[in-house]
Amino acid sequence: GTSIVVAPHPYGLTLSADGNTVITANSGISPLSITIIRNILSENPEVQQIPPGPATDEGVLASVFMGLAVSKDNSVVYVSGGQQNKIYIFDLKTGEKKDSINCSFVSGNLDYSHGYIGDLVISKDGKKLYAVDQIGFRMVIVNTETRKLEHSIPVGRYPFGICLSPDEQKVYVANVGMFQ
Repeated sequence: GTSIVVAPHPYGLTLSADGNTVITANSGISPLSITIIRNILSENPEVQQIPPGPATDEGVLASVFMGLAVSKDNSVVYVSGGQQNKIYIFDLKTGEKKDSINCSFVSGNLDYSHGYIGDLVISKDGKKLYAVDQIGFRMVIVNTETRKLEHSIPVGRYPFGICLSPDEQKVYVANVGMFQ
């Protein structure tokens, strides 16, 4: 096999739909980053760390935590923003930050203005992102076309993992919280 060095503490990992690119979410200590590894099956895979230096970059990627998903057309990678309560969007070919999706929501007695976005998964058609908010004890559903939060659904204490059923009619959330 081949060993490829990425930034410290790779905690999340995803593979592009075409099987040619791997992305890691590197969190824990600086630099909080993602590593994009292109042409993984070639003799000389291309490795790009974002941000590229040894320090976390508030303007590019202020926070990252485990969740990654690649668009159906392999053009963008969605990155969970941890305590920033956002999902970041990066161009998969260039590594350039394109946008972010704010997962905050306040209505009536619900206040999700603070959150910690963790694991996420994308629908087969690429139109919906499902993510867990580990502080808000909720699952969020984001429309990737409008880049807007559509739903906030309570899911119990400390949601940690998320996946879709094969027919995408159910979303499963794994919780690590006790007493609920």
